Amino acid sequence: MASEVLKLTAEIVISHASISELSPQELIGEIKEVYNALTSLAAGEVPETVTQEKGEEAEAVKKPAIPLKDIVKEKYVVCLECGKKLKTLKAHIRKAHNLKPKEYFKRFGLDPKKFPLVCREYSEQRSRMAKERGLGERGGRRKATV
Repeated sequence: MASEVLKLTAEIVISHASISELSPQELIGEIKEVYNALTSLAAGEVPETVTQEKGEEAEAVKKPAIPLKDIVKEKYVVCLECGKKLKTLKAHIRKAHNLKPKEYFKRFGLDPKKFPLVCREYSEQRSRMAKERGLGERGGRRKATV
């Protein structure tokens, strides 16, 4: 039974470590937490970490699974909740994760000015369209020429 728990622990930690950056100390801590949780589950108990984390989870800032420099790219933005790559995240996080943008930024401790919810290409495209329509100029919209 102990070897089975070790195998499961290794699989879980390898899976998580493959999608997130962990320091050696964090890796060791995660191995211990996963192993302890699995052994207590095998014994029919509720793991201590599960009961403690539920209360702390609402206030704690989550660590993104990918490096921050890889969140906003030219053609996509990565959702930190599920890892999907999309052009815009606002509707996605509202529908899929029931989060407002403010809650999303707070959950991951992100600065909205540094980490937009729209990819660069889409933002530039929308900006170009608005300028072509005369938006953003003094006096508001430009009259359409017939």
